[in-house]
Amino acid sequence: MVIDAGHGGRDPGASGAKVSESEVTLAAALALKAELERTGRYRVLLTRETNTYVDLYRRVAIARRADADLFISLHADAGTDPAVRGASVYTLSEQGAGRAVREFTRSDNWHRELHLPGRDPSVDRILLDMTQRATQNRSAQFARVLLTHLEASDHPLLRRSHRDAGLAVLLAPDVPAVLLEMGFITNPEDERLLTDERARRRLMRSVADGIDRYFREPAAALVTASTDGPAGQP
Repeated sequence: MVIDAGHGGRDPGASGAKVSESEVTLAAALALKAELERTGRYRVLLTRETNTYVDLYRRVAIARRADADLFISLHADAGTDPAVRGASVYTLSEQGAGRAVREFTRSDNWHRELHLPGRDPSVDRILLDMTQRATQNRSAQFARVLLTHLEASDHPLLRRSHRDAGLAVLLAPDVPAVLLEMGFITNPEDERLLTDERARRRLMRSVADGIDRYFREPAAALVTASTDGPAGQP
């Protein structure tokens, strides 16, 4: 699987009182990688391991080249109201899905990238749509599993904690992907949780538990989180 530490290098992301988003996401990505590798069940790849800038589309390409079974992009939210706090999980919106198809089919050899026959463009397009729909379903399933584990660990969540958007890092048509906003870096308590090593490790342990359950029980019955609202609103 691939873990993406959001931002980095010339793109520090949002700023808290004491730390930048890019610092928090890298520390969290390294902690999650350690948690997953400790189980001996995963081959884990990071999109960045240092404070470097990685293009958004390159992050997606890294996951696709690795034939990843799952992609998780780690971020820290920001808002104008310092009282707003809590985590949320994004999956690809329907509008984003349409954009993904347009982006993907620009290449003359797009059917080869998905290992499609390439003999009939209309058939290949149908197969692409089916692949993407299956990917979206798996992404939504993982989002629900992840939120269940975050809630069970008493990590604060936004009221509408499952959201959708056309974010660039979610555009791969064949890799299930979510973006986790771990909390609001503009909220003092969330910033403390994200910068405290023990609290951050505890959070990443709950994320790792969610990943474990997703792969062990792909059809597990879960309480479905609502999907609505723009980032930064409870």
